[in-house]
Formats: sequence, C-alpha cells, structure tokens
Amino acid sequence: MIIKQITVHTELYKQALILRNEILRIPLGQNIFNEDLSDEARQVHFAAIENTQLVGCVVLIPHYSAGIGKLRQMATSEKIRGKGYGLQLVSALENYAIKNNMDSIVLHARHYAVGFYQKLGYSVCSAVFEEVGMEHYKMSKTIG
Repeated sequence: MIIKQITVHTELYKQALILRNEILRIPLGQNIFNEDLSDEARQVHFAAIENTQLVGCVVLIPHYSAGIGKLRQMATSEKIRGKGYGLQLVSALENYAIKNNMDSIVLHARHYAVGFYQKLGYSVCSAVFEEVGMEHYKMSKTIG
C-alpha cells in the first residue's frame, strides 16, 4: 500500500471523487458530482493505493484559519477497513500540515467516526450538530 499526495488533474483524483461519492454521499441520497468542487484545486489531497487501485482518500484545507488545517472528506473502501490505511492517510495529512506551518487540525466527524479519530489523538470540542443531514462533532488535535 502506498500513500501519496495527488492533484485534481489526475486519474487518481477522479477515482477519489467516485470513492467519496460512494462512501460519503450516495448513502445520504446526495451526489458529489452535483456539488461545487471548484475550491478543491486549492486543497491538498491524499490517496491510499493498493495494487494500482485507489482504496482511500482524505482532503486537507490548509490554513483553514491561522495555523489550523481542516481535515475533510475521509473515505476508505469497505474492503480495506481495519488494516491501518485510514491511520496512514491521517498521518500523511498531519505530516504535511506540520511541514507547512500548521499546529493543529480540526474536522467535523460523523457520529460513527468519533472513536476512530479519538484513537488518533483527536478530541471532541463541540456539542452534536447536523451537517449533510446527519449528526457530527467538531474535533481537534494539536500537532507538531
């Protein structure tokens, strides 16, 4: 398995959009391809690749606010869950953030993903709120 940074002009980005749509949008009756994706070129994308196939991805909004990056759109294929790919994706994102002068990461975790992020050192820092039609929590972590 390889974790690599990708750009929006690649075939891997297209595969990441398909995975994000399947995992994060279709179950909610939504379609990522109906969303405005124009800002994604300014975001940093990471992909997990196994045998030339994209099996996971995560996106970083660098400097979401002063010294803070925002993790978003984390998705992994069901067939690789529990194998550490998510951990490695988040680690790559955090390392990039550290190298680019960010000292913390925030994210909006779906209620069922809170435990995953807590295992990686993130803390819940909000009451439950609704986003894309489901319960979320704001979480954060100091890095570096």
